[in-house]
Amino acid sequence: SALIGKPGDGFRIAMSVLDVFRSTVGAAALGFARRALDESVSRAAERELFGAPMADLQMVQGHIADMALDVDAAALLVYRAAWTKDMGAPRVTREAAMAKLFATDRAQEVIDAAVQLHG
Repeated sequence: SALIGKPGDGFRIAMSVLDVFRSTVGAAALGFARRALDESVSRAAERELFGAPMADLQMVQGHIADMALDVDAAALLVYRAAWTKDMGAPRVTREAAMAKLFATDRAQEVIDAAVQLHG
């Protein structure tokens, strides 16, 4: 027969696929946030306000620092989720869910801040 796993294991097997999906969504969100941060740093360095680069403004520096913090924290959660999956750790479902939730939430905040910095 073409049975995958043992009888009665179908739901568990199907749900384990979500661990990979959650981690992938978190990784994609991390990539979006990282790009938004990179573009914001470039824009702040290039755009001039009051005769000086926008990056010289303390408020802009604060926003970029917050964005960098969010990106790094999301990266750590995404990488840890991938590591637990690779190690076959029993907590992979929790780690993947945390990575997806945090990375997507922070990506939204970082991208919103990037839009604000771009004007």
